[in-house]
Amino acid sequence: MDFWSRPGLLALVLNILGAGAVGWSLVRTHAGDRPAWVLALALFAVAAWLARSVLTFVGRRRAALVMCLLSAATGAFVAPATDGLAIVPAAVAVLYLVGDPTWPLPLGGAVAAVSAALVAVGALPFGSPVAAVLGEMAGIVLAGFAGLSRRQFRLTEQQGALLRERDLAMREEAARVAIARDLHDVLAHSLGGLVIQLDAVDALLEAGEATAARERVVAARGLAADGLAEARRAVAALRDPDGAAQTTVTAADFRATLDDLVAAHRTLGGIAALHESGSPRPLDSAQATALQRALQESLSNARKHAPGAPVDAALDWQDERVLLTVSSPLIPSPVASHGAALATSGGGHGLEGMRERFSALPLGGSVAATADGGRFTVTAEARLA
Repeated sequence: MDFWSRPGLLALVLNILGAGAVGWSLVRTHAGDRPAWVLALALFAVAAWLARSVLTFVGRRRAALVMCLLSAATGAFVAPATDGLAIVPAAVAVLYLVGDPTWPLPLGGAVAAVSAALVAVGALPFGSPVAAVLGEMAGIVLAGFAGLSRRQFRLTEQQGALLRERDLAMREEAARVAIARDLHDVLAHSLGGLVIQLDAVDALLEAGEATAARERVVAARGLAADGLAEARRAVAALRDPDGAAQTTVTAADFRATLDDLVAAHRTLGGIAALHESGSPRPLDSAQATALQRALQESLSNARKHAPGAPVDAALDWQDERVLLTVSSPLIPSPVASHGAALATSGGGHGLEGMRERFSALPLGGSVAATADGGRFTVTAEARLA
């Protein structure tokens, strides 16, 4: 990332006005009172200052660096002979080099040191007072310290910009992961159900039961439409996080959503029951969605690996958390084609996606999976305030 940016028009105007003021003062107060070469070098330093400002504004940084070095050297050398007026372009050059983080700091320090030495050398032919020379050298030193302060301010700005850029990249990456996770959950539920429905249609058509087969086709179409709509809602919400503000889901609406998932599982030929204990309470949308997806994924896995086996789901409301437990028998998949196809489908990312979703909840959460006593059990915990 390139942090250098061209100075604004205001900075250019201020530099032009400053250079013009110093040049006018030199001509007005030193014309005829000093050797011509002194005035010429002083005006050259001012001209180099002006040229550096213009070149920096148009983006010619290397040429601007040359003008900066010339301005510092000539201005510092003739500063004692101009009663300190020529020290201004030298000090501005030091401030520019030290204060710009894109230039190496040792370069600015070296220019400041050489400029201070040139002040002392330039004072020798004219016998300038020691106090005046020290004051001009102090001006160079002060410009260097001002440049350090300016450099630190710009570095702080750059670090802030980097942090904002990294934060944005992390948010975008999190959004991509969330989209993939949601689409996995939706597609696993919808497409797995479609496989079951279409296999049932095939079997009914072979048996000559056209009416029952048509009912299955209608149900499959509704399942596909619901899955497509849910996928679109998930992607839209994740692409526009500002428009998907956290909302509160009532206990009744949350239970109705879980009941719909259990009913859909039964429609697909499964056996499932949902039991609830404790005192239900409202959830925020993230908690409700995480628990809904956990049940959805668990039912999909049961249809893939234990089709037709009874699934027990329990929702336990406690003081500081709500637990969702889904348990199904560990039985081999039937030899039926649809069972084999479903059992080998998927990438094994369901549990991983559940864990990511619950760990990202505002109050935290967790997911655990165990295989014990001939049953596979998924336990999802969402912490409550």
